[in-house]
Amino acid sequence: MKTLLATCAVALCLAGTAAHAQDAAAKLPAKIKEAGKLVVGTSPTYPPLEFKDPATLELKGLDIDLAEEIGKRLGLKVEWQEQSFDQLINSLDTGRIAMGASGMTDIPARREKTDFVDYFSTGTQLFTTPEAGGDLKSVEDVCGKPVAVNRNGIFFIRLKDFSEKVCKAKGLADVNYVLVDKTADARLQLLQKRAVAAAQGVDAIRYLNEHTGSPDKGKFVLIGEPIAIDYAGFGFSKTNTELRDVVADVVDAMIADGTYSKIFAKWEMPYAEVRKTTVNTEARK
Repeated sequence: MKTLLATCAVALCLAGTAAHAQDAAAKLPAKIKEAGKLVVGTSPTYPPLEFKDPATLELKGLDIDLAEEIGKRLGLKVEWQEQSFDQLINSLDTGRIAMGASGMTDIPARREKTDFVDYFSTGTQLFTTPEAGGDLKSVEDVCGKPVAVNRNGIFFIRLKDFSEKVCKAKGLADVNYVLVDKTADARLQLLQKRAVAAAQGVDAIRYLNEHTGSPDKGKFVLIGEPIAIDYAGFGFSKTNTELRDVVADVVDAMIADGTYSKIFAKWEMPYAEVRKTTVNTEARK
């Protein structure tokens, strides 16, 4: 009897998921529905969110799995467009892509052109190596020290905020910025001892430092807690609110039926889960 009830419960859940997917697909913009595909932009240089398998060159990561599941539920083939991170918002604005899936942190400056469906929490994490900065025990210890950071994006913004609101407020010297063009280069500056610390997303540095298959496993030491917490979202053009809302509905359904948590567990990121999507960090109406 218990087995029968369990089987029925699973069947009802699957039926509900299928019905929800049909409802969501019915709300798709006509152009996308007719094309039968969802064109998604990504910059695959940031594990565990998006990267290329070095052996097969296959796209992998949390964002890849989430977007593929979204496409599946909407009856759409996901067509991936690889590009540099700083091109994504322009590609959304010009219609080259319909959705951005690249760990895009939802911040006010980006909302001028882009809407976000926020689907995980992230943060800017300071870290070092025993050789470069073994004496750094708290985040304040980096004040006045050379810290490597990608000049393009949220980590530099949050590090500047930290320098102003923590270092300067406590009468300590400002952070000495070692600016690079890619987050991977910030780690390289640290490994080459051109900086005593670096800053990047807590999700990525934890994965690189803790994942069993990572070539960087155990190389780094996290310094305290993240200096800022933000939300990351799938990006959409301001003119594409229909697709934005459909994707938010689908992600919320994935949260409700457990698929979302399974994907986050696969990529060792349960700490980053949210209970419900938001749009531009605001609760959905």
